[in-house]
Amino acid sequence: MVPRVKQYLLFMFGNWSMIEKNAEVVNNIRDVMQTIVTEEEFTFITGDNIIIMRIKSRMSFEEIEEILKEFLTPFINTLFLMPKPKKLSYRLDENLKNHLFDDNKKKYKHINPKIAEILTQQLKSIVSDRVKKIKKEIDITQKITNFRQTRLVPMTIDGLLDKIIDEGIGSLTNEEKEFLNKFNK
Repeated sequence: MVPRVKQYLLFMFGNWSMIEKNAEVVNNIRDVMQTIVTEEEFTFITGDNIIIMRIKSRMSFEEIEEILKEFLTPFINTLFLMPKPKKLSYRLDENLKNHLFDDNKKKYKHINPKIAEILTQQLKSIVSDRVKKIKKEIDITQKITNFRQTRLVPMTIDGLLDKIIDEGIGSLTNEEKEFLNKFNK
């Protein structure tokens, strides 16, 4: 029997201005969420020091909690995870409320096509300027040549032993060696 999809609210606190400049942190958050969520996407809103996510997952609360604590970057210095209750009181702007909690995303009002075209042009210009700025900041010598998407898997003795058999003991990270040393005592 396949576990049912449950909804959770996740509140994460951190220094977002620093996080936006650190692609590694953003990729870590993305990878952790992709490990947890069942659906192809999750909804979130951000503020100066907070991100609020609504996620759907087949994992139990305890499994999600374990993954967040083990794999989420320390730059997220505070978080709260809770199952989404049937009754929830909140005060949000209507657009934010619809974005975060509305499962039927087709309720958005249509805008005038001419206005949409103007907005599209402006957004393309902003994105283009931002891309140029990012490209200047990237050191050309540090290009990623072989990018592959990975899923986070909690460490287990069996998994690490398999890695040693497949790749040799030298392939273990310091964190993996420390994990094995805990069981060696």
